[in-house]
Amino acid sequence: MHAPPTTTINSNGSKWYGQEPDTIEKLIEVLGKYALNRTFERYGNFIQRNQRLASGSRLEGTVFFGNFLELSHVFNIHTTDPDVIRRLTKAIRANQRTPAYTQQPKPERRTVTTN
Repeated sequence: MHAPPTTTINSNGSKWYGQEPDTIEKLIEVLGKYALNRTFERYGNFIQRNQRLASGSRLEGTVFFGNFLELSHVFNIHTTDPDVIRRLTKAIRANQRTPAYTQQPKPERRTVTTN
């Protein structure tokens, strides 16, 4: 038997400590108006599925995270809900096809150095 889908909004929008984060619908609205900050391509391209944690265990579900180029509206949402995953993935990928997003310089690749 599977657990019911869950969605945890860790952050969504610029909020003061103690304020409730914005809803998924508000994030989708913002994604339709403002370009994402392309820098986040380097850190999972806004969407990470079944993320491996530092402890070695896996975080089941999908994590959506990032921020916008000209608007401070950070988001970090973990969900196992297929409808939420579909809607946020669609909105993020549509945002990434806009001229405001594609005209941003591509983020530099991260390099790892060892001593």
